[in-house]
Amino acid sequence: MPNIAVLRGAGLAFLLVMLAACTSQADIAEVRAAIGDAPVVLLSTSTCGYCKKLRADLAAWGVDYVDLDVESNDDGWRAYDLVNGRGVPILVIGDKVVHGYAPDRSRNMLLAAKLIPDSSTP
Repeated sequence: MPNIAVLRGAGLAFLLVMLAACTSQADIAEVRAAIGDAPVVLLSTSTCGYCKKLRADLAAWGVDYVDLDVESNDDGWRAYDLVNGRGVPILVIGDKVVHGYAPDRSRNMLLAAKLIPDSSTP
């Protein structure tokens, strides 16, 4: 019968490897090579409801951005792959990446990057 401590150790090692794979940081230089140098890039799809909401938020905040459809744009797909995309929307702000629809976090990052004024409505 296998030693319980050995099984637990192997399970913990496996879990740590899986977590490391999920949280690996994207090489922002490679991402930028795929998407260009626009300060704000949205990786999206045309049918995504949360992408639509984020587009509306960006418009309300007066943010200029590039929208790349990951299903129809090769550069968008490459960037999606490079940032370990698991869903859309993904917002690239400078060298930072926001996965999913997170309007408060996105707005705070845009404010920090001085891409929207402090007086913008949330």
